Amino acid sequence: MKHGWLAAAMVLTLCAGCSSESAMVRQMRKERLIGTIRAKLLEAVEAEKSAVLATTDEESQALAQEARNSAVEINTMRAALRQLIVADGLRAEIEKLDAFDVAWAELERVDERLLARAVANTNLKAMRLLSRDGAAALDRFVDGLTAMQRTITDPEMIRMLARAAVAALRSQSLLFVHIPSADDAEMSRIEQQLHDLGGEVERCLGSARESGQAQPEQLASTSQAWDEFQRLATEIIRLSRQNSNVISFDVSVHEKRQAMKTCLSALSELSAAVDAGPHATR
Repeated sequence: MKHGWLAAAMVLTLCAGCSSESAMVRQMRKERLIGTIRAKLLEAVEAEKSAVLATTDEESQALAQEARNSAVEINTMRAALRQLIVADGLRAEIEKLDAFDVAWAELERVDERLLARAVANTNLKAMRLLSRDGAAALDRFVDGLTAMQRTITDPEMIRMLARAAVAALRSQSLLFVHIPSADDAEMSRIEQQLHDLGGEVERCLGSARESGQAQPEQLASTSQAWDEFQRLATEIIRLSRQNSNVISFDVSVHEKRQAMKTCLSALSELSAAVDAGPHATR
């Protein structure tokens, strides 16, 4: 908000004595305000898009706040602009200002939804959790299965432990697909596959436990690693389902882009009405 005090000072100056100054001076001030609003709109868009693309909570929160601060400054300048336009009483200017206010209100509604999701970063958190803690737990599980296979002589049991390793690794791959998905049906299918693969792993571990062929310490530590991976997978799916990064990016690319286009167009029409000045109809 480094320019906030400048905007506030300019607004106070513009409002002071606007009823007693000449129409020509008011027109110049209106043009200056419109230009500043346009510049601040573009700054807000840049901050918003950076917040959507930010990779840390701190960065996205700071950028989202920057966008919100710009909105506050725009609202302050809008109020000053309305006072100047009402003082002149030109119907064309008032109508165009009303149209801009409607477009700006829609842009604010889009930003409210967008920025709230952008700072949540649930997809990024899910990806980090899977890539770090999830991968570490899975590595311990697969290493445990490999160690168990070295101590077992029954070929069928060795093959069963190999199937458990494959099922676990497939679960990791499916989670990597789940996180960026924007399709609820696809996510539901993946979750069912994960449930089935988890069941296969559990059956293999149960068979190893019942057979008595695996060393109890190895079986216990391997099962513990799998339980940890499953716990992490549940949290990863919860975060992934919120889809804050996916949704905020989609809103930014589509809804926000259209709302911004409409807002800038309305501001340009207002600028044209102000340029017409005394030639406009009262």
